[in-house]
Amino acid sequence: MDRKVNVAYLKTGMYVSNLDRPWIDTPFLLEGFLIKTEEDLSALSQYCSYVYIDTERGIGASHYIEEAPSLKTNPYLERFLQDNNKKVDYENLKPAKEELPAAKTAIESASNQVAHIMDDVKQGKNLNIDAVRGVVEPILESIIRNSEAYMWLSMMQKKNSYTYSHSVDNCALAIAFGRFMGLPKKDLRTLAIGLLMMDMGNAKVPEGILNKEGRLTEAEYRIVKKHVGHSVEILKKTKGMNEDIINIALTHHERFDGSGYPGALQGAQIPVYGRMAAIIDCYDAMTSTRPYSAAKSPYTALQNIYNWRGSAFQPELVEQFLQCMGVYPTGSLVEMTNGAVAIVLEQNLTQRMRPKVMMILDEEKENLMEYKTVNLAKMFEDSNHMPFNIYRGLDPGAYGIDPTEYYL
Repeated sequence: MDRKVNVAYLKTGMYVSNLDRPWIDTPFLLEGFLIKTEEDLSALSQYCSYVYIDTERGIGASHYIEEAPSLKTNPYLERFLQDNNKKVDYENLKPAKEELPAAKTAIESASNQVAHIMDDVKQGKNLNIDAVRGVVEPILESIIRNSEAYMWLSMMQKKNSYTYSHSVDNCALAIAFGRFMGLPKKDLRTLAIGLLMMDMGNAKVPEGILNKEGRLTEAEYRIVKKHVGHSVEILKKTKGMNEDIINIALTHHERFDGSGYPGALQGAQIPVYGRMAAIIDCYDAMTSTRPYSAAKSPYTALQNIYNWRGSAFQPELVEQFLQCMGVYPTGSLVEMTNGAVAIVLEQNLTQRMRPKVMMILDEEKENLMEYKTVNLAKMFEDSNHMPFNIYRGLDPGAYGIDPTEYYL
């Protein structure tokens, strides 16, 4: 019996009966063969997205594409993407400056707590849902009061581990994104826990592969992709973990056009939380320094997200994410029209091109003796009475600027 399988779930002992393309377009000599070696798996991954296996002539797979389940989604968010009617219209309860101390406390403790949680998982211990909630709650409360403070500090902090900081940043971005779209607090919590925990399966991936500086081999990439299944397994065994959270872990690497993994789901087959998680995960990865890749500027990352709308990501969600983050996201390093350099401190919701910024270099790229905060929505000319606005986004580290120097 022929069954359709994503190449991520292939293993030795399976009999490949057909491909997702003509056999003549591949180097395979036989139209049907038994997978015997890692080289066979590598070649199939290189040429195919999915294949058909004969379960009577070889072993079966753990997942089949045609058996993709009907996954639970959030009906409110599905409607919101069509009508833009928010269920909750959040307002800032504190100015960003007043929220900074609480945001700082939340962000400094979160990565350490996630590290302990992941270490427990590595040791084979069950995931502690109370510990997870302990990470999420201070971040949730801070971002509900004012999302700008936490987002600014997240960009400024020195990150000791990509794995841990990526989980925490994903959590924070999810809350900010959900807050922008008017999710009730209960749903924000679900989304936050899902984004925090969706990569927990990396605890079962060899560190040498996770931290490899060069390009992964096909065999290594297959191992990395298995973190999705590991995450789902861990979450399913965790008492108090709801279905939405498990589905976030299951679908955050799926893509809107069906090019993702592990199920090659597409469109509405992917729950809306999973579609959101895909955008958030990709954005934070691009704006973070990783062993094999330098960080891109938030401006460049958003341009990439925009360019991938309709293929990797749902266009309506991309539009909402861009509006949430602003043209120049909080924490971005930017160059002004007069040559001065600043860091974006806070968004102006009615004038996305004119946020509040902190000036750090003057027109000659010299350090200012005193950093000056400027609200571009109220200041339209520089000291020479010339038009004053952001000219372009800058890459992290431009002009020798170390963002951690501005971590209060």
